Amino acid sequence: MKAWRTLGGLALLLLASCGSGPSKSQAFDAIQANVKEDATCTLPVGMLTQLKMQHTTKGVCVPKEGAPTAKPCIDALVKANVTHRMSEAYMLAWPDEVSATSLSSVPAYDRRARDITYSTCVELVPGLREGRFNCADVRAEKVIKVTATDDTHAEVRYERAITLRPTLVAIEAACGQITRPPGESTVKFVKGAKGWELAPVVDEAAP
Repeated sequence: MKAWRTLGGLALLLLASCGSGPSKSQAFDAIQANVKEDATCTLPVGMLTQLKMQHTTKGVCVPKEGAPTAKPCIDALVKANVTHRMSEAYMLAWPDEVSATSLSSVPAYDRRARDITYSTCVELVPGLREGRFNCADVRAEKVIKVTATDDTHAEVRYERAITLRPTLVAIEAACGQITRPPGESTVKFVKGAKGWELAPVVDEAAP
């Protein structure tokens, strides 16, 4: 009876370990080697509503009217090398919303160059349309919890070490309260023929 209890306990232990997911050290090594950490901050929503996106020519413009705090914010982003000012030729050209309209709808004499409508325009760098920009150096620091959802799938929550860039102080002073990168993140693991591996990231925006 005693031997049966011992073997039974061992069997339960092995069964539990099979569905427990990767070890914390395994998960941490995989995260460090394969996860590209999100190091972006986000501008206030109120600031984004003041900006005019130029989708065709990949620009962001500040209207001369109705955007009282936008220009200092954009100036701070330029100074921090987040984006760059568009050329003088760009400012002298028609805005996207005008150039895309036929001359029969908006005659040439009614068309105004960007520099008449906008105080400044900058490059629409990746992420800026949503107000996101790189603002920190981020690295995985430690695994907090491993949760097995079944025998072959697990979620790993881990803590991230975040070092904010000094330029963020001036950007926040000009733009308002900035949303910083989260201090924790969660990734998924799957168990295959080679053991536990990071699950492929699914692009939800893809068709």
